[in-house]
Amino acid sequence: MKNLLMILAIVLAAVPAFAQVRDVKGHWCALGTSITWYNENVNASNGGFTKGYQTRVMEKLAFTKYTNNAVNGGALKTVLQQNKVIAADYYTIEHGINDWGQSIPVGTMDDYINNTGNGTFAAEYRKLIDAIYKANPKAKIVICTPRRGFGFSGYLPDHCYDPKNGIYLSEYAEMARKIAEYESIPVADFYKYCGGQRTLLDESLNDARASSGYTNDAVHPNDIGYQRMANVLIDALENVIVD
Repeated sequence: MKNLLMILAIVLAAVPAFAQVRDVKGHWCALGTSITWYNENVNASNGGFTKGYQTRVMEKLAFTKYTNNAVNGGALKTVLQQNKVIAADYYTIEHGINDWGQSIPVGTMDDYINNTGNGTFAAEYRKLIDAIYKANPKAKIVICTPRRGFGFSGYLPDHCYDPKNGIYLSEYAEMARKIAEYESIPVADFYKYCGGQRTLLDESLNDARASSGYTNDAVHPNDIGYQRMANVLIDALENVIVD
């Protein structure tokens, strides 16, 4: 028996830390674009991936409750237009790629700080953050920079570093970082860590979407791309989780 217990102890000690699941008391509300929306709509990918980033996060951080309130094709302003802010404990915001695709002006930090309401990305972010804190004054928020993307049948430029109507995707990412710094909110920096021009096609639904008439879909992740996002978001969420 003693030898058996010793063997069991050795086996348990050898179990890697990444296999452990952390139970998180609280409700996670994921706000975002089609990249977030896809998590509950896997079949729409034509077999391009098996699970989105939220499911992968939940395999490591098991929130008591999870709600996907993303809008397929939505820009940041769509969150409030469609009343997607609900009462929750944790919120993640994944926006910017469609704001770029729709050429919504990025704006300035003055738009955010002064709550100008002038329709810029920065001004809409202020309205959204205010709405979240109204729903829960003690809310824990993670701001996500947009994942890089390009193509998608001409919706975006041919390269992730090209401008669309004079605006660069990097400008939305930088504004998100500035807002997060101003509010002392952690950042999940998808723009920096989740693929570049050379890797995006291999980490996206490009091949899976080709049969649907879409070309160069380097916008929506495949399993590789979603796992990268999950890894980055897990690190950011661990900075706000309250046991």
